[in-house]
Amino acid sequence: MIGQRIKEIRNNNNLTQEELAEGIISRTYLSLIEKGTVQPSTNVLVKLSKRLNCTVNDFMTEVSHFKYNNFEILREIGHYELKVTNEDYDAIKYFIEKEYEHIEDIPLPDSGRIYLIYANYYYYLKDIKKARLNIDKALHNLSTVAINQHYINAVMLKAKLLVDDGKVDQAVDVLESALYMLTKFDELNLSDLKLRYALVKCYIIFKQYYTASRIIKDIDSISNRLGIDYKPEAIEKLKVFLLIKNEHYQEAIDVVEDTTDSELKLLKAYGLYQLDKVREAGQLYKTLVDFNVSSITIPELKDLYEELTERLGGL
Repeated sequence: MIGQRIKEIRNNNNLTQEELAEGIISRTYLSLIEKGTVQPSTNVLVKLSKRLNCTVNDFMTEVSHFKYNNFEILREIGHYELKVTNEDYDAIKYFIEKEYEHIEDIPLPDSGRIYLIYANYYYYLKDIKKARLNIDKALHNLSTVAINQHYINAVMLKAKLLVDDGKVDQAVDVLESALYMLTKFDELNLSDLKLRYALVKCYIIFKQYYTASRIIKDIDSISNRLGIDYKPEAIEKLKVFLLIKNEHYQEAIDVVEDTTDSELKLLKAYGLYQLDKVREAGQLYKTLVDFNVSSITIPELKDLYEELTERLGGL
C-alpha cells in the first residue's frame, strides 16, 4: 500500500520516477517500491516525503484509486496526443508512467485515446507486440461511441500494422469498414480523405491499379468539395504512377512536364521509354544519379528504377 500511495502522490506532483528518485535511490528501486515488491527503509521514506512535500504519515493513508479531475485527465491526453502528432515520442514515456488507463471509472472513449497514444509510442519503438496489444484496446474502447477522429486514427495505425505484417487484405477490410461507417452518416471530412489515401496504397500493393485510380479520383472530388488540398505532392506522384501502371504513358508524361522531383523524373523517363522515345528517356535517366531507392515514397518505384537501369544504364 505504501508503494501505491507514493506513486499516487508522485503523479499528483507531476513527477516522473527519474525525477523523484534522483539523488535518493535508483529509478529501478523506486519502481520496485511502487509495485510493492520491496519495502523501503524509514530513511528512504523520509527523503521521498521531503521531495514530495508531504509527511511519511501521508504514505500510510488509504490510496484514493487515482481519482483525478476529469478536466485534468483530458488536458493531459490532449497534450500527449499533440506530442504524437509532432512525433515527440520521447515525452510519451512520462505519460505511460502515470497509468491513467487504470483511473477508476474512466470513460471508455478516454481510455481508448490513452491506449492509442501507447500504441503510437510502441510502434515508434518498433515494439510491435505492444503496439498491436494497445491498438486493439484502443479500437475496442473507441468503438463504444459514434465514429470520430480518434477512432479513425486508430484504424489507420491498425491498418499500417496489418500491412507491415503482410496482411494487406485484412488492412483493406478494416479501412473499408471504417469508410463505410463514415459515409453512412453522409458527412465528408478529412477522415474520409485519410482512409481513401490509405486504401490507395493497399490496392497498389495488390496491383489493383484501376481500383486505386478510381479512389484517387474520389479523393480529388472530395478535396474540391471540402476546399482541402490534401497531400498534393504525394497525390500527384500516385496519379502519375497509376497512369504508368495503367499504360497511359503519354498522359503521365503530360502531367509531369518539367520537374525537379527525382521520383517524377523516374516515372516520366519510364513513360518515354515505353513510348520508344529511348533517347529522351536515357537523357532523363542520367539525371537520376542521386536517386535513393531507400527513401522512395512509393515502394513499387524500386521495380521501375531497376528495370530502367537494366535497359538504359549502358546508354
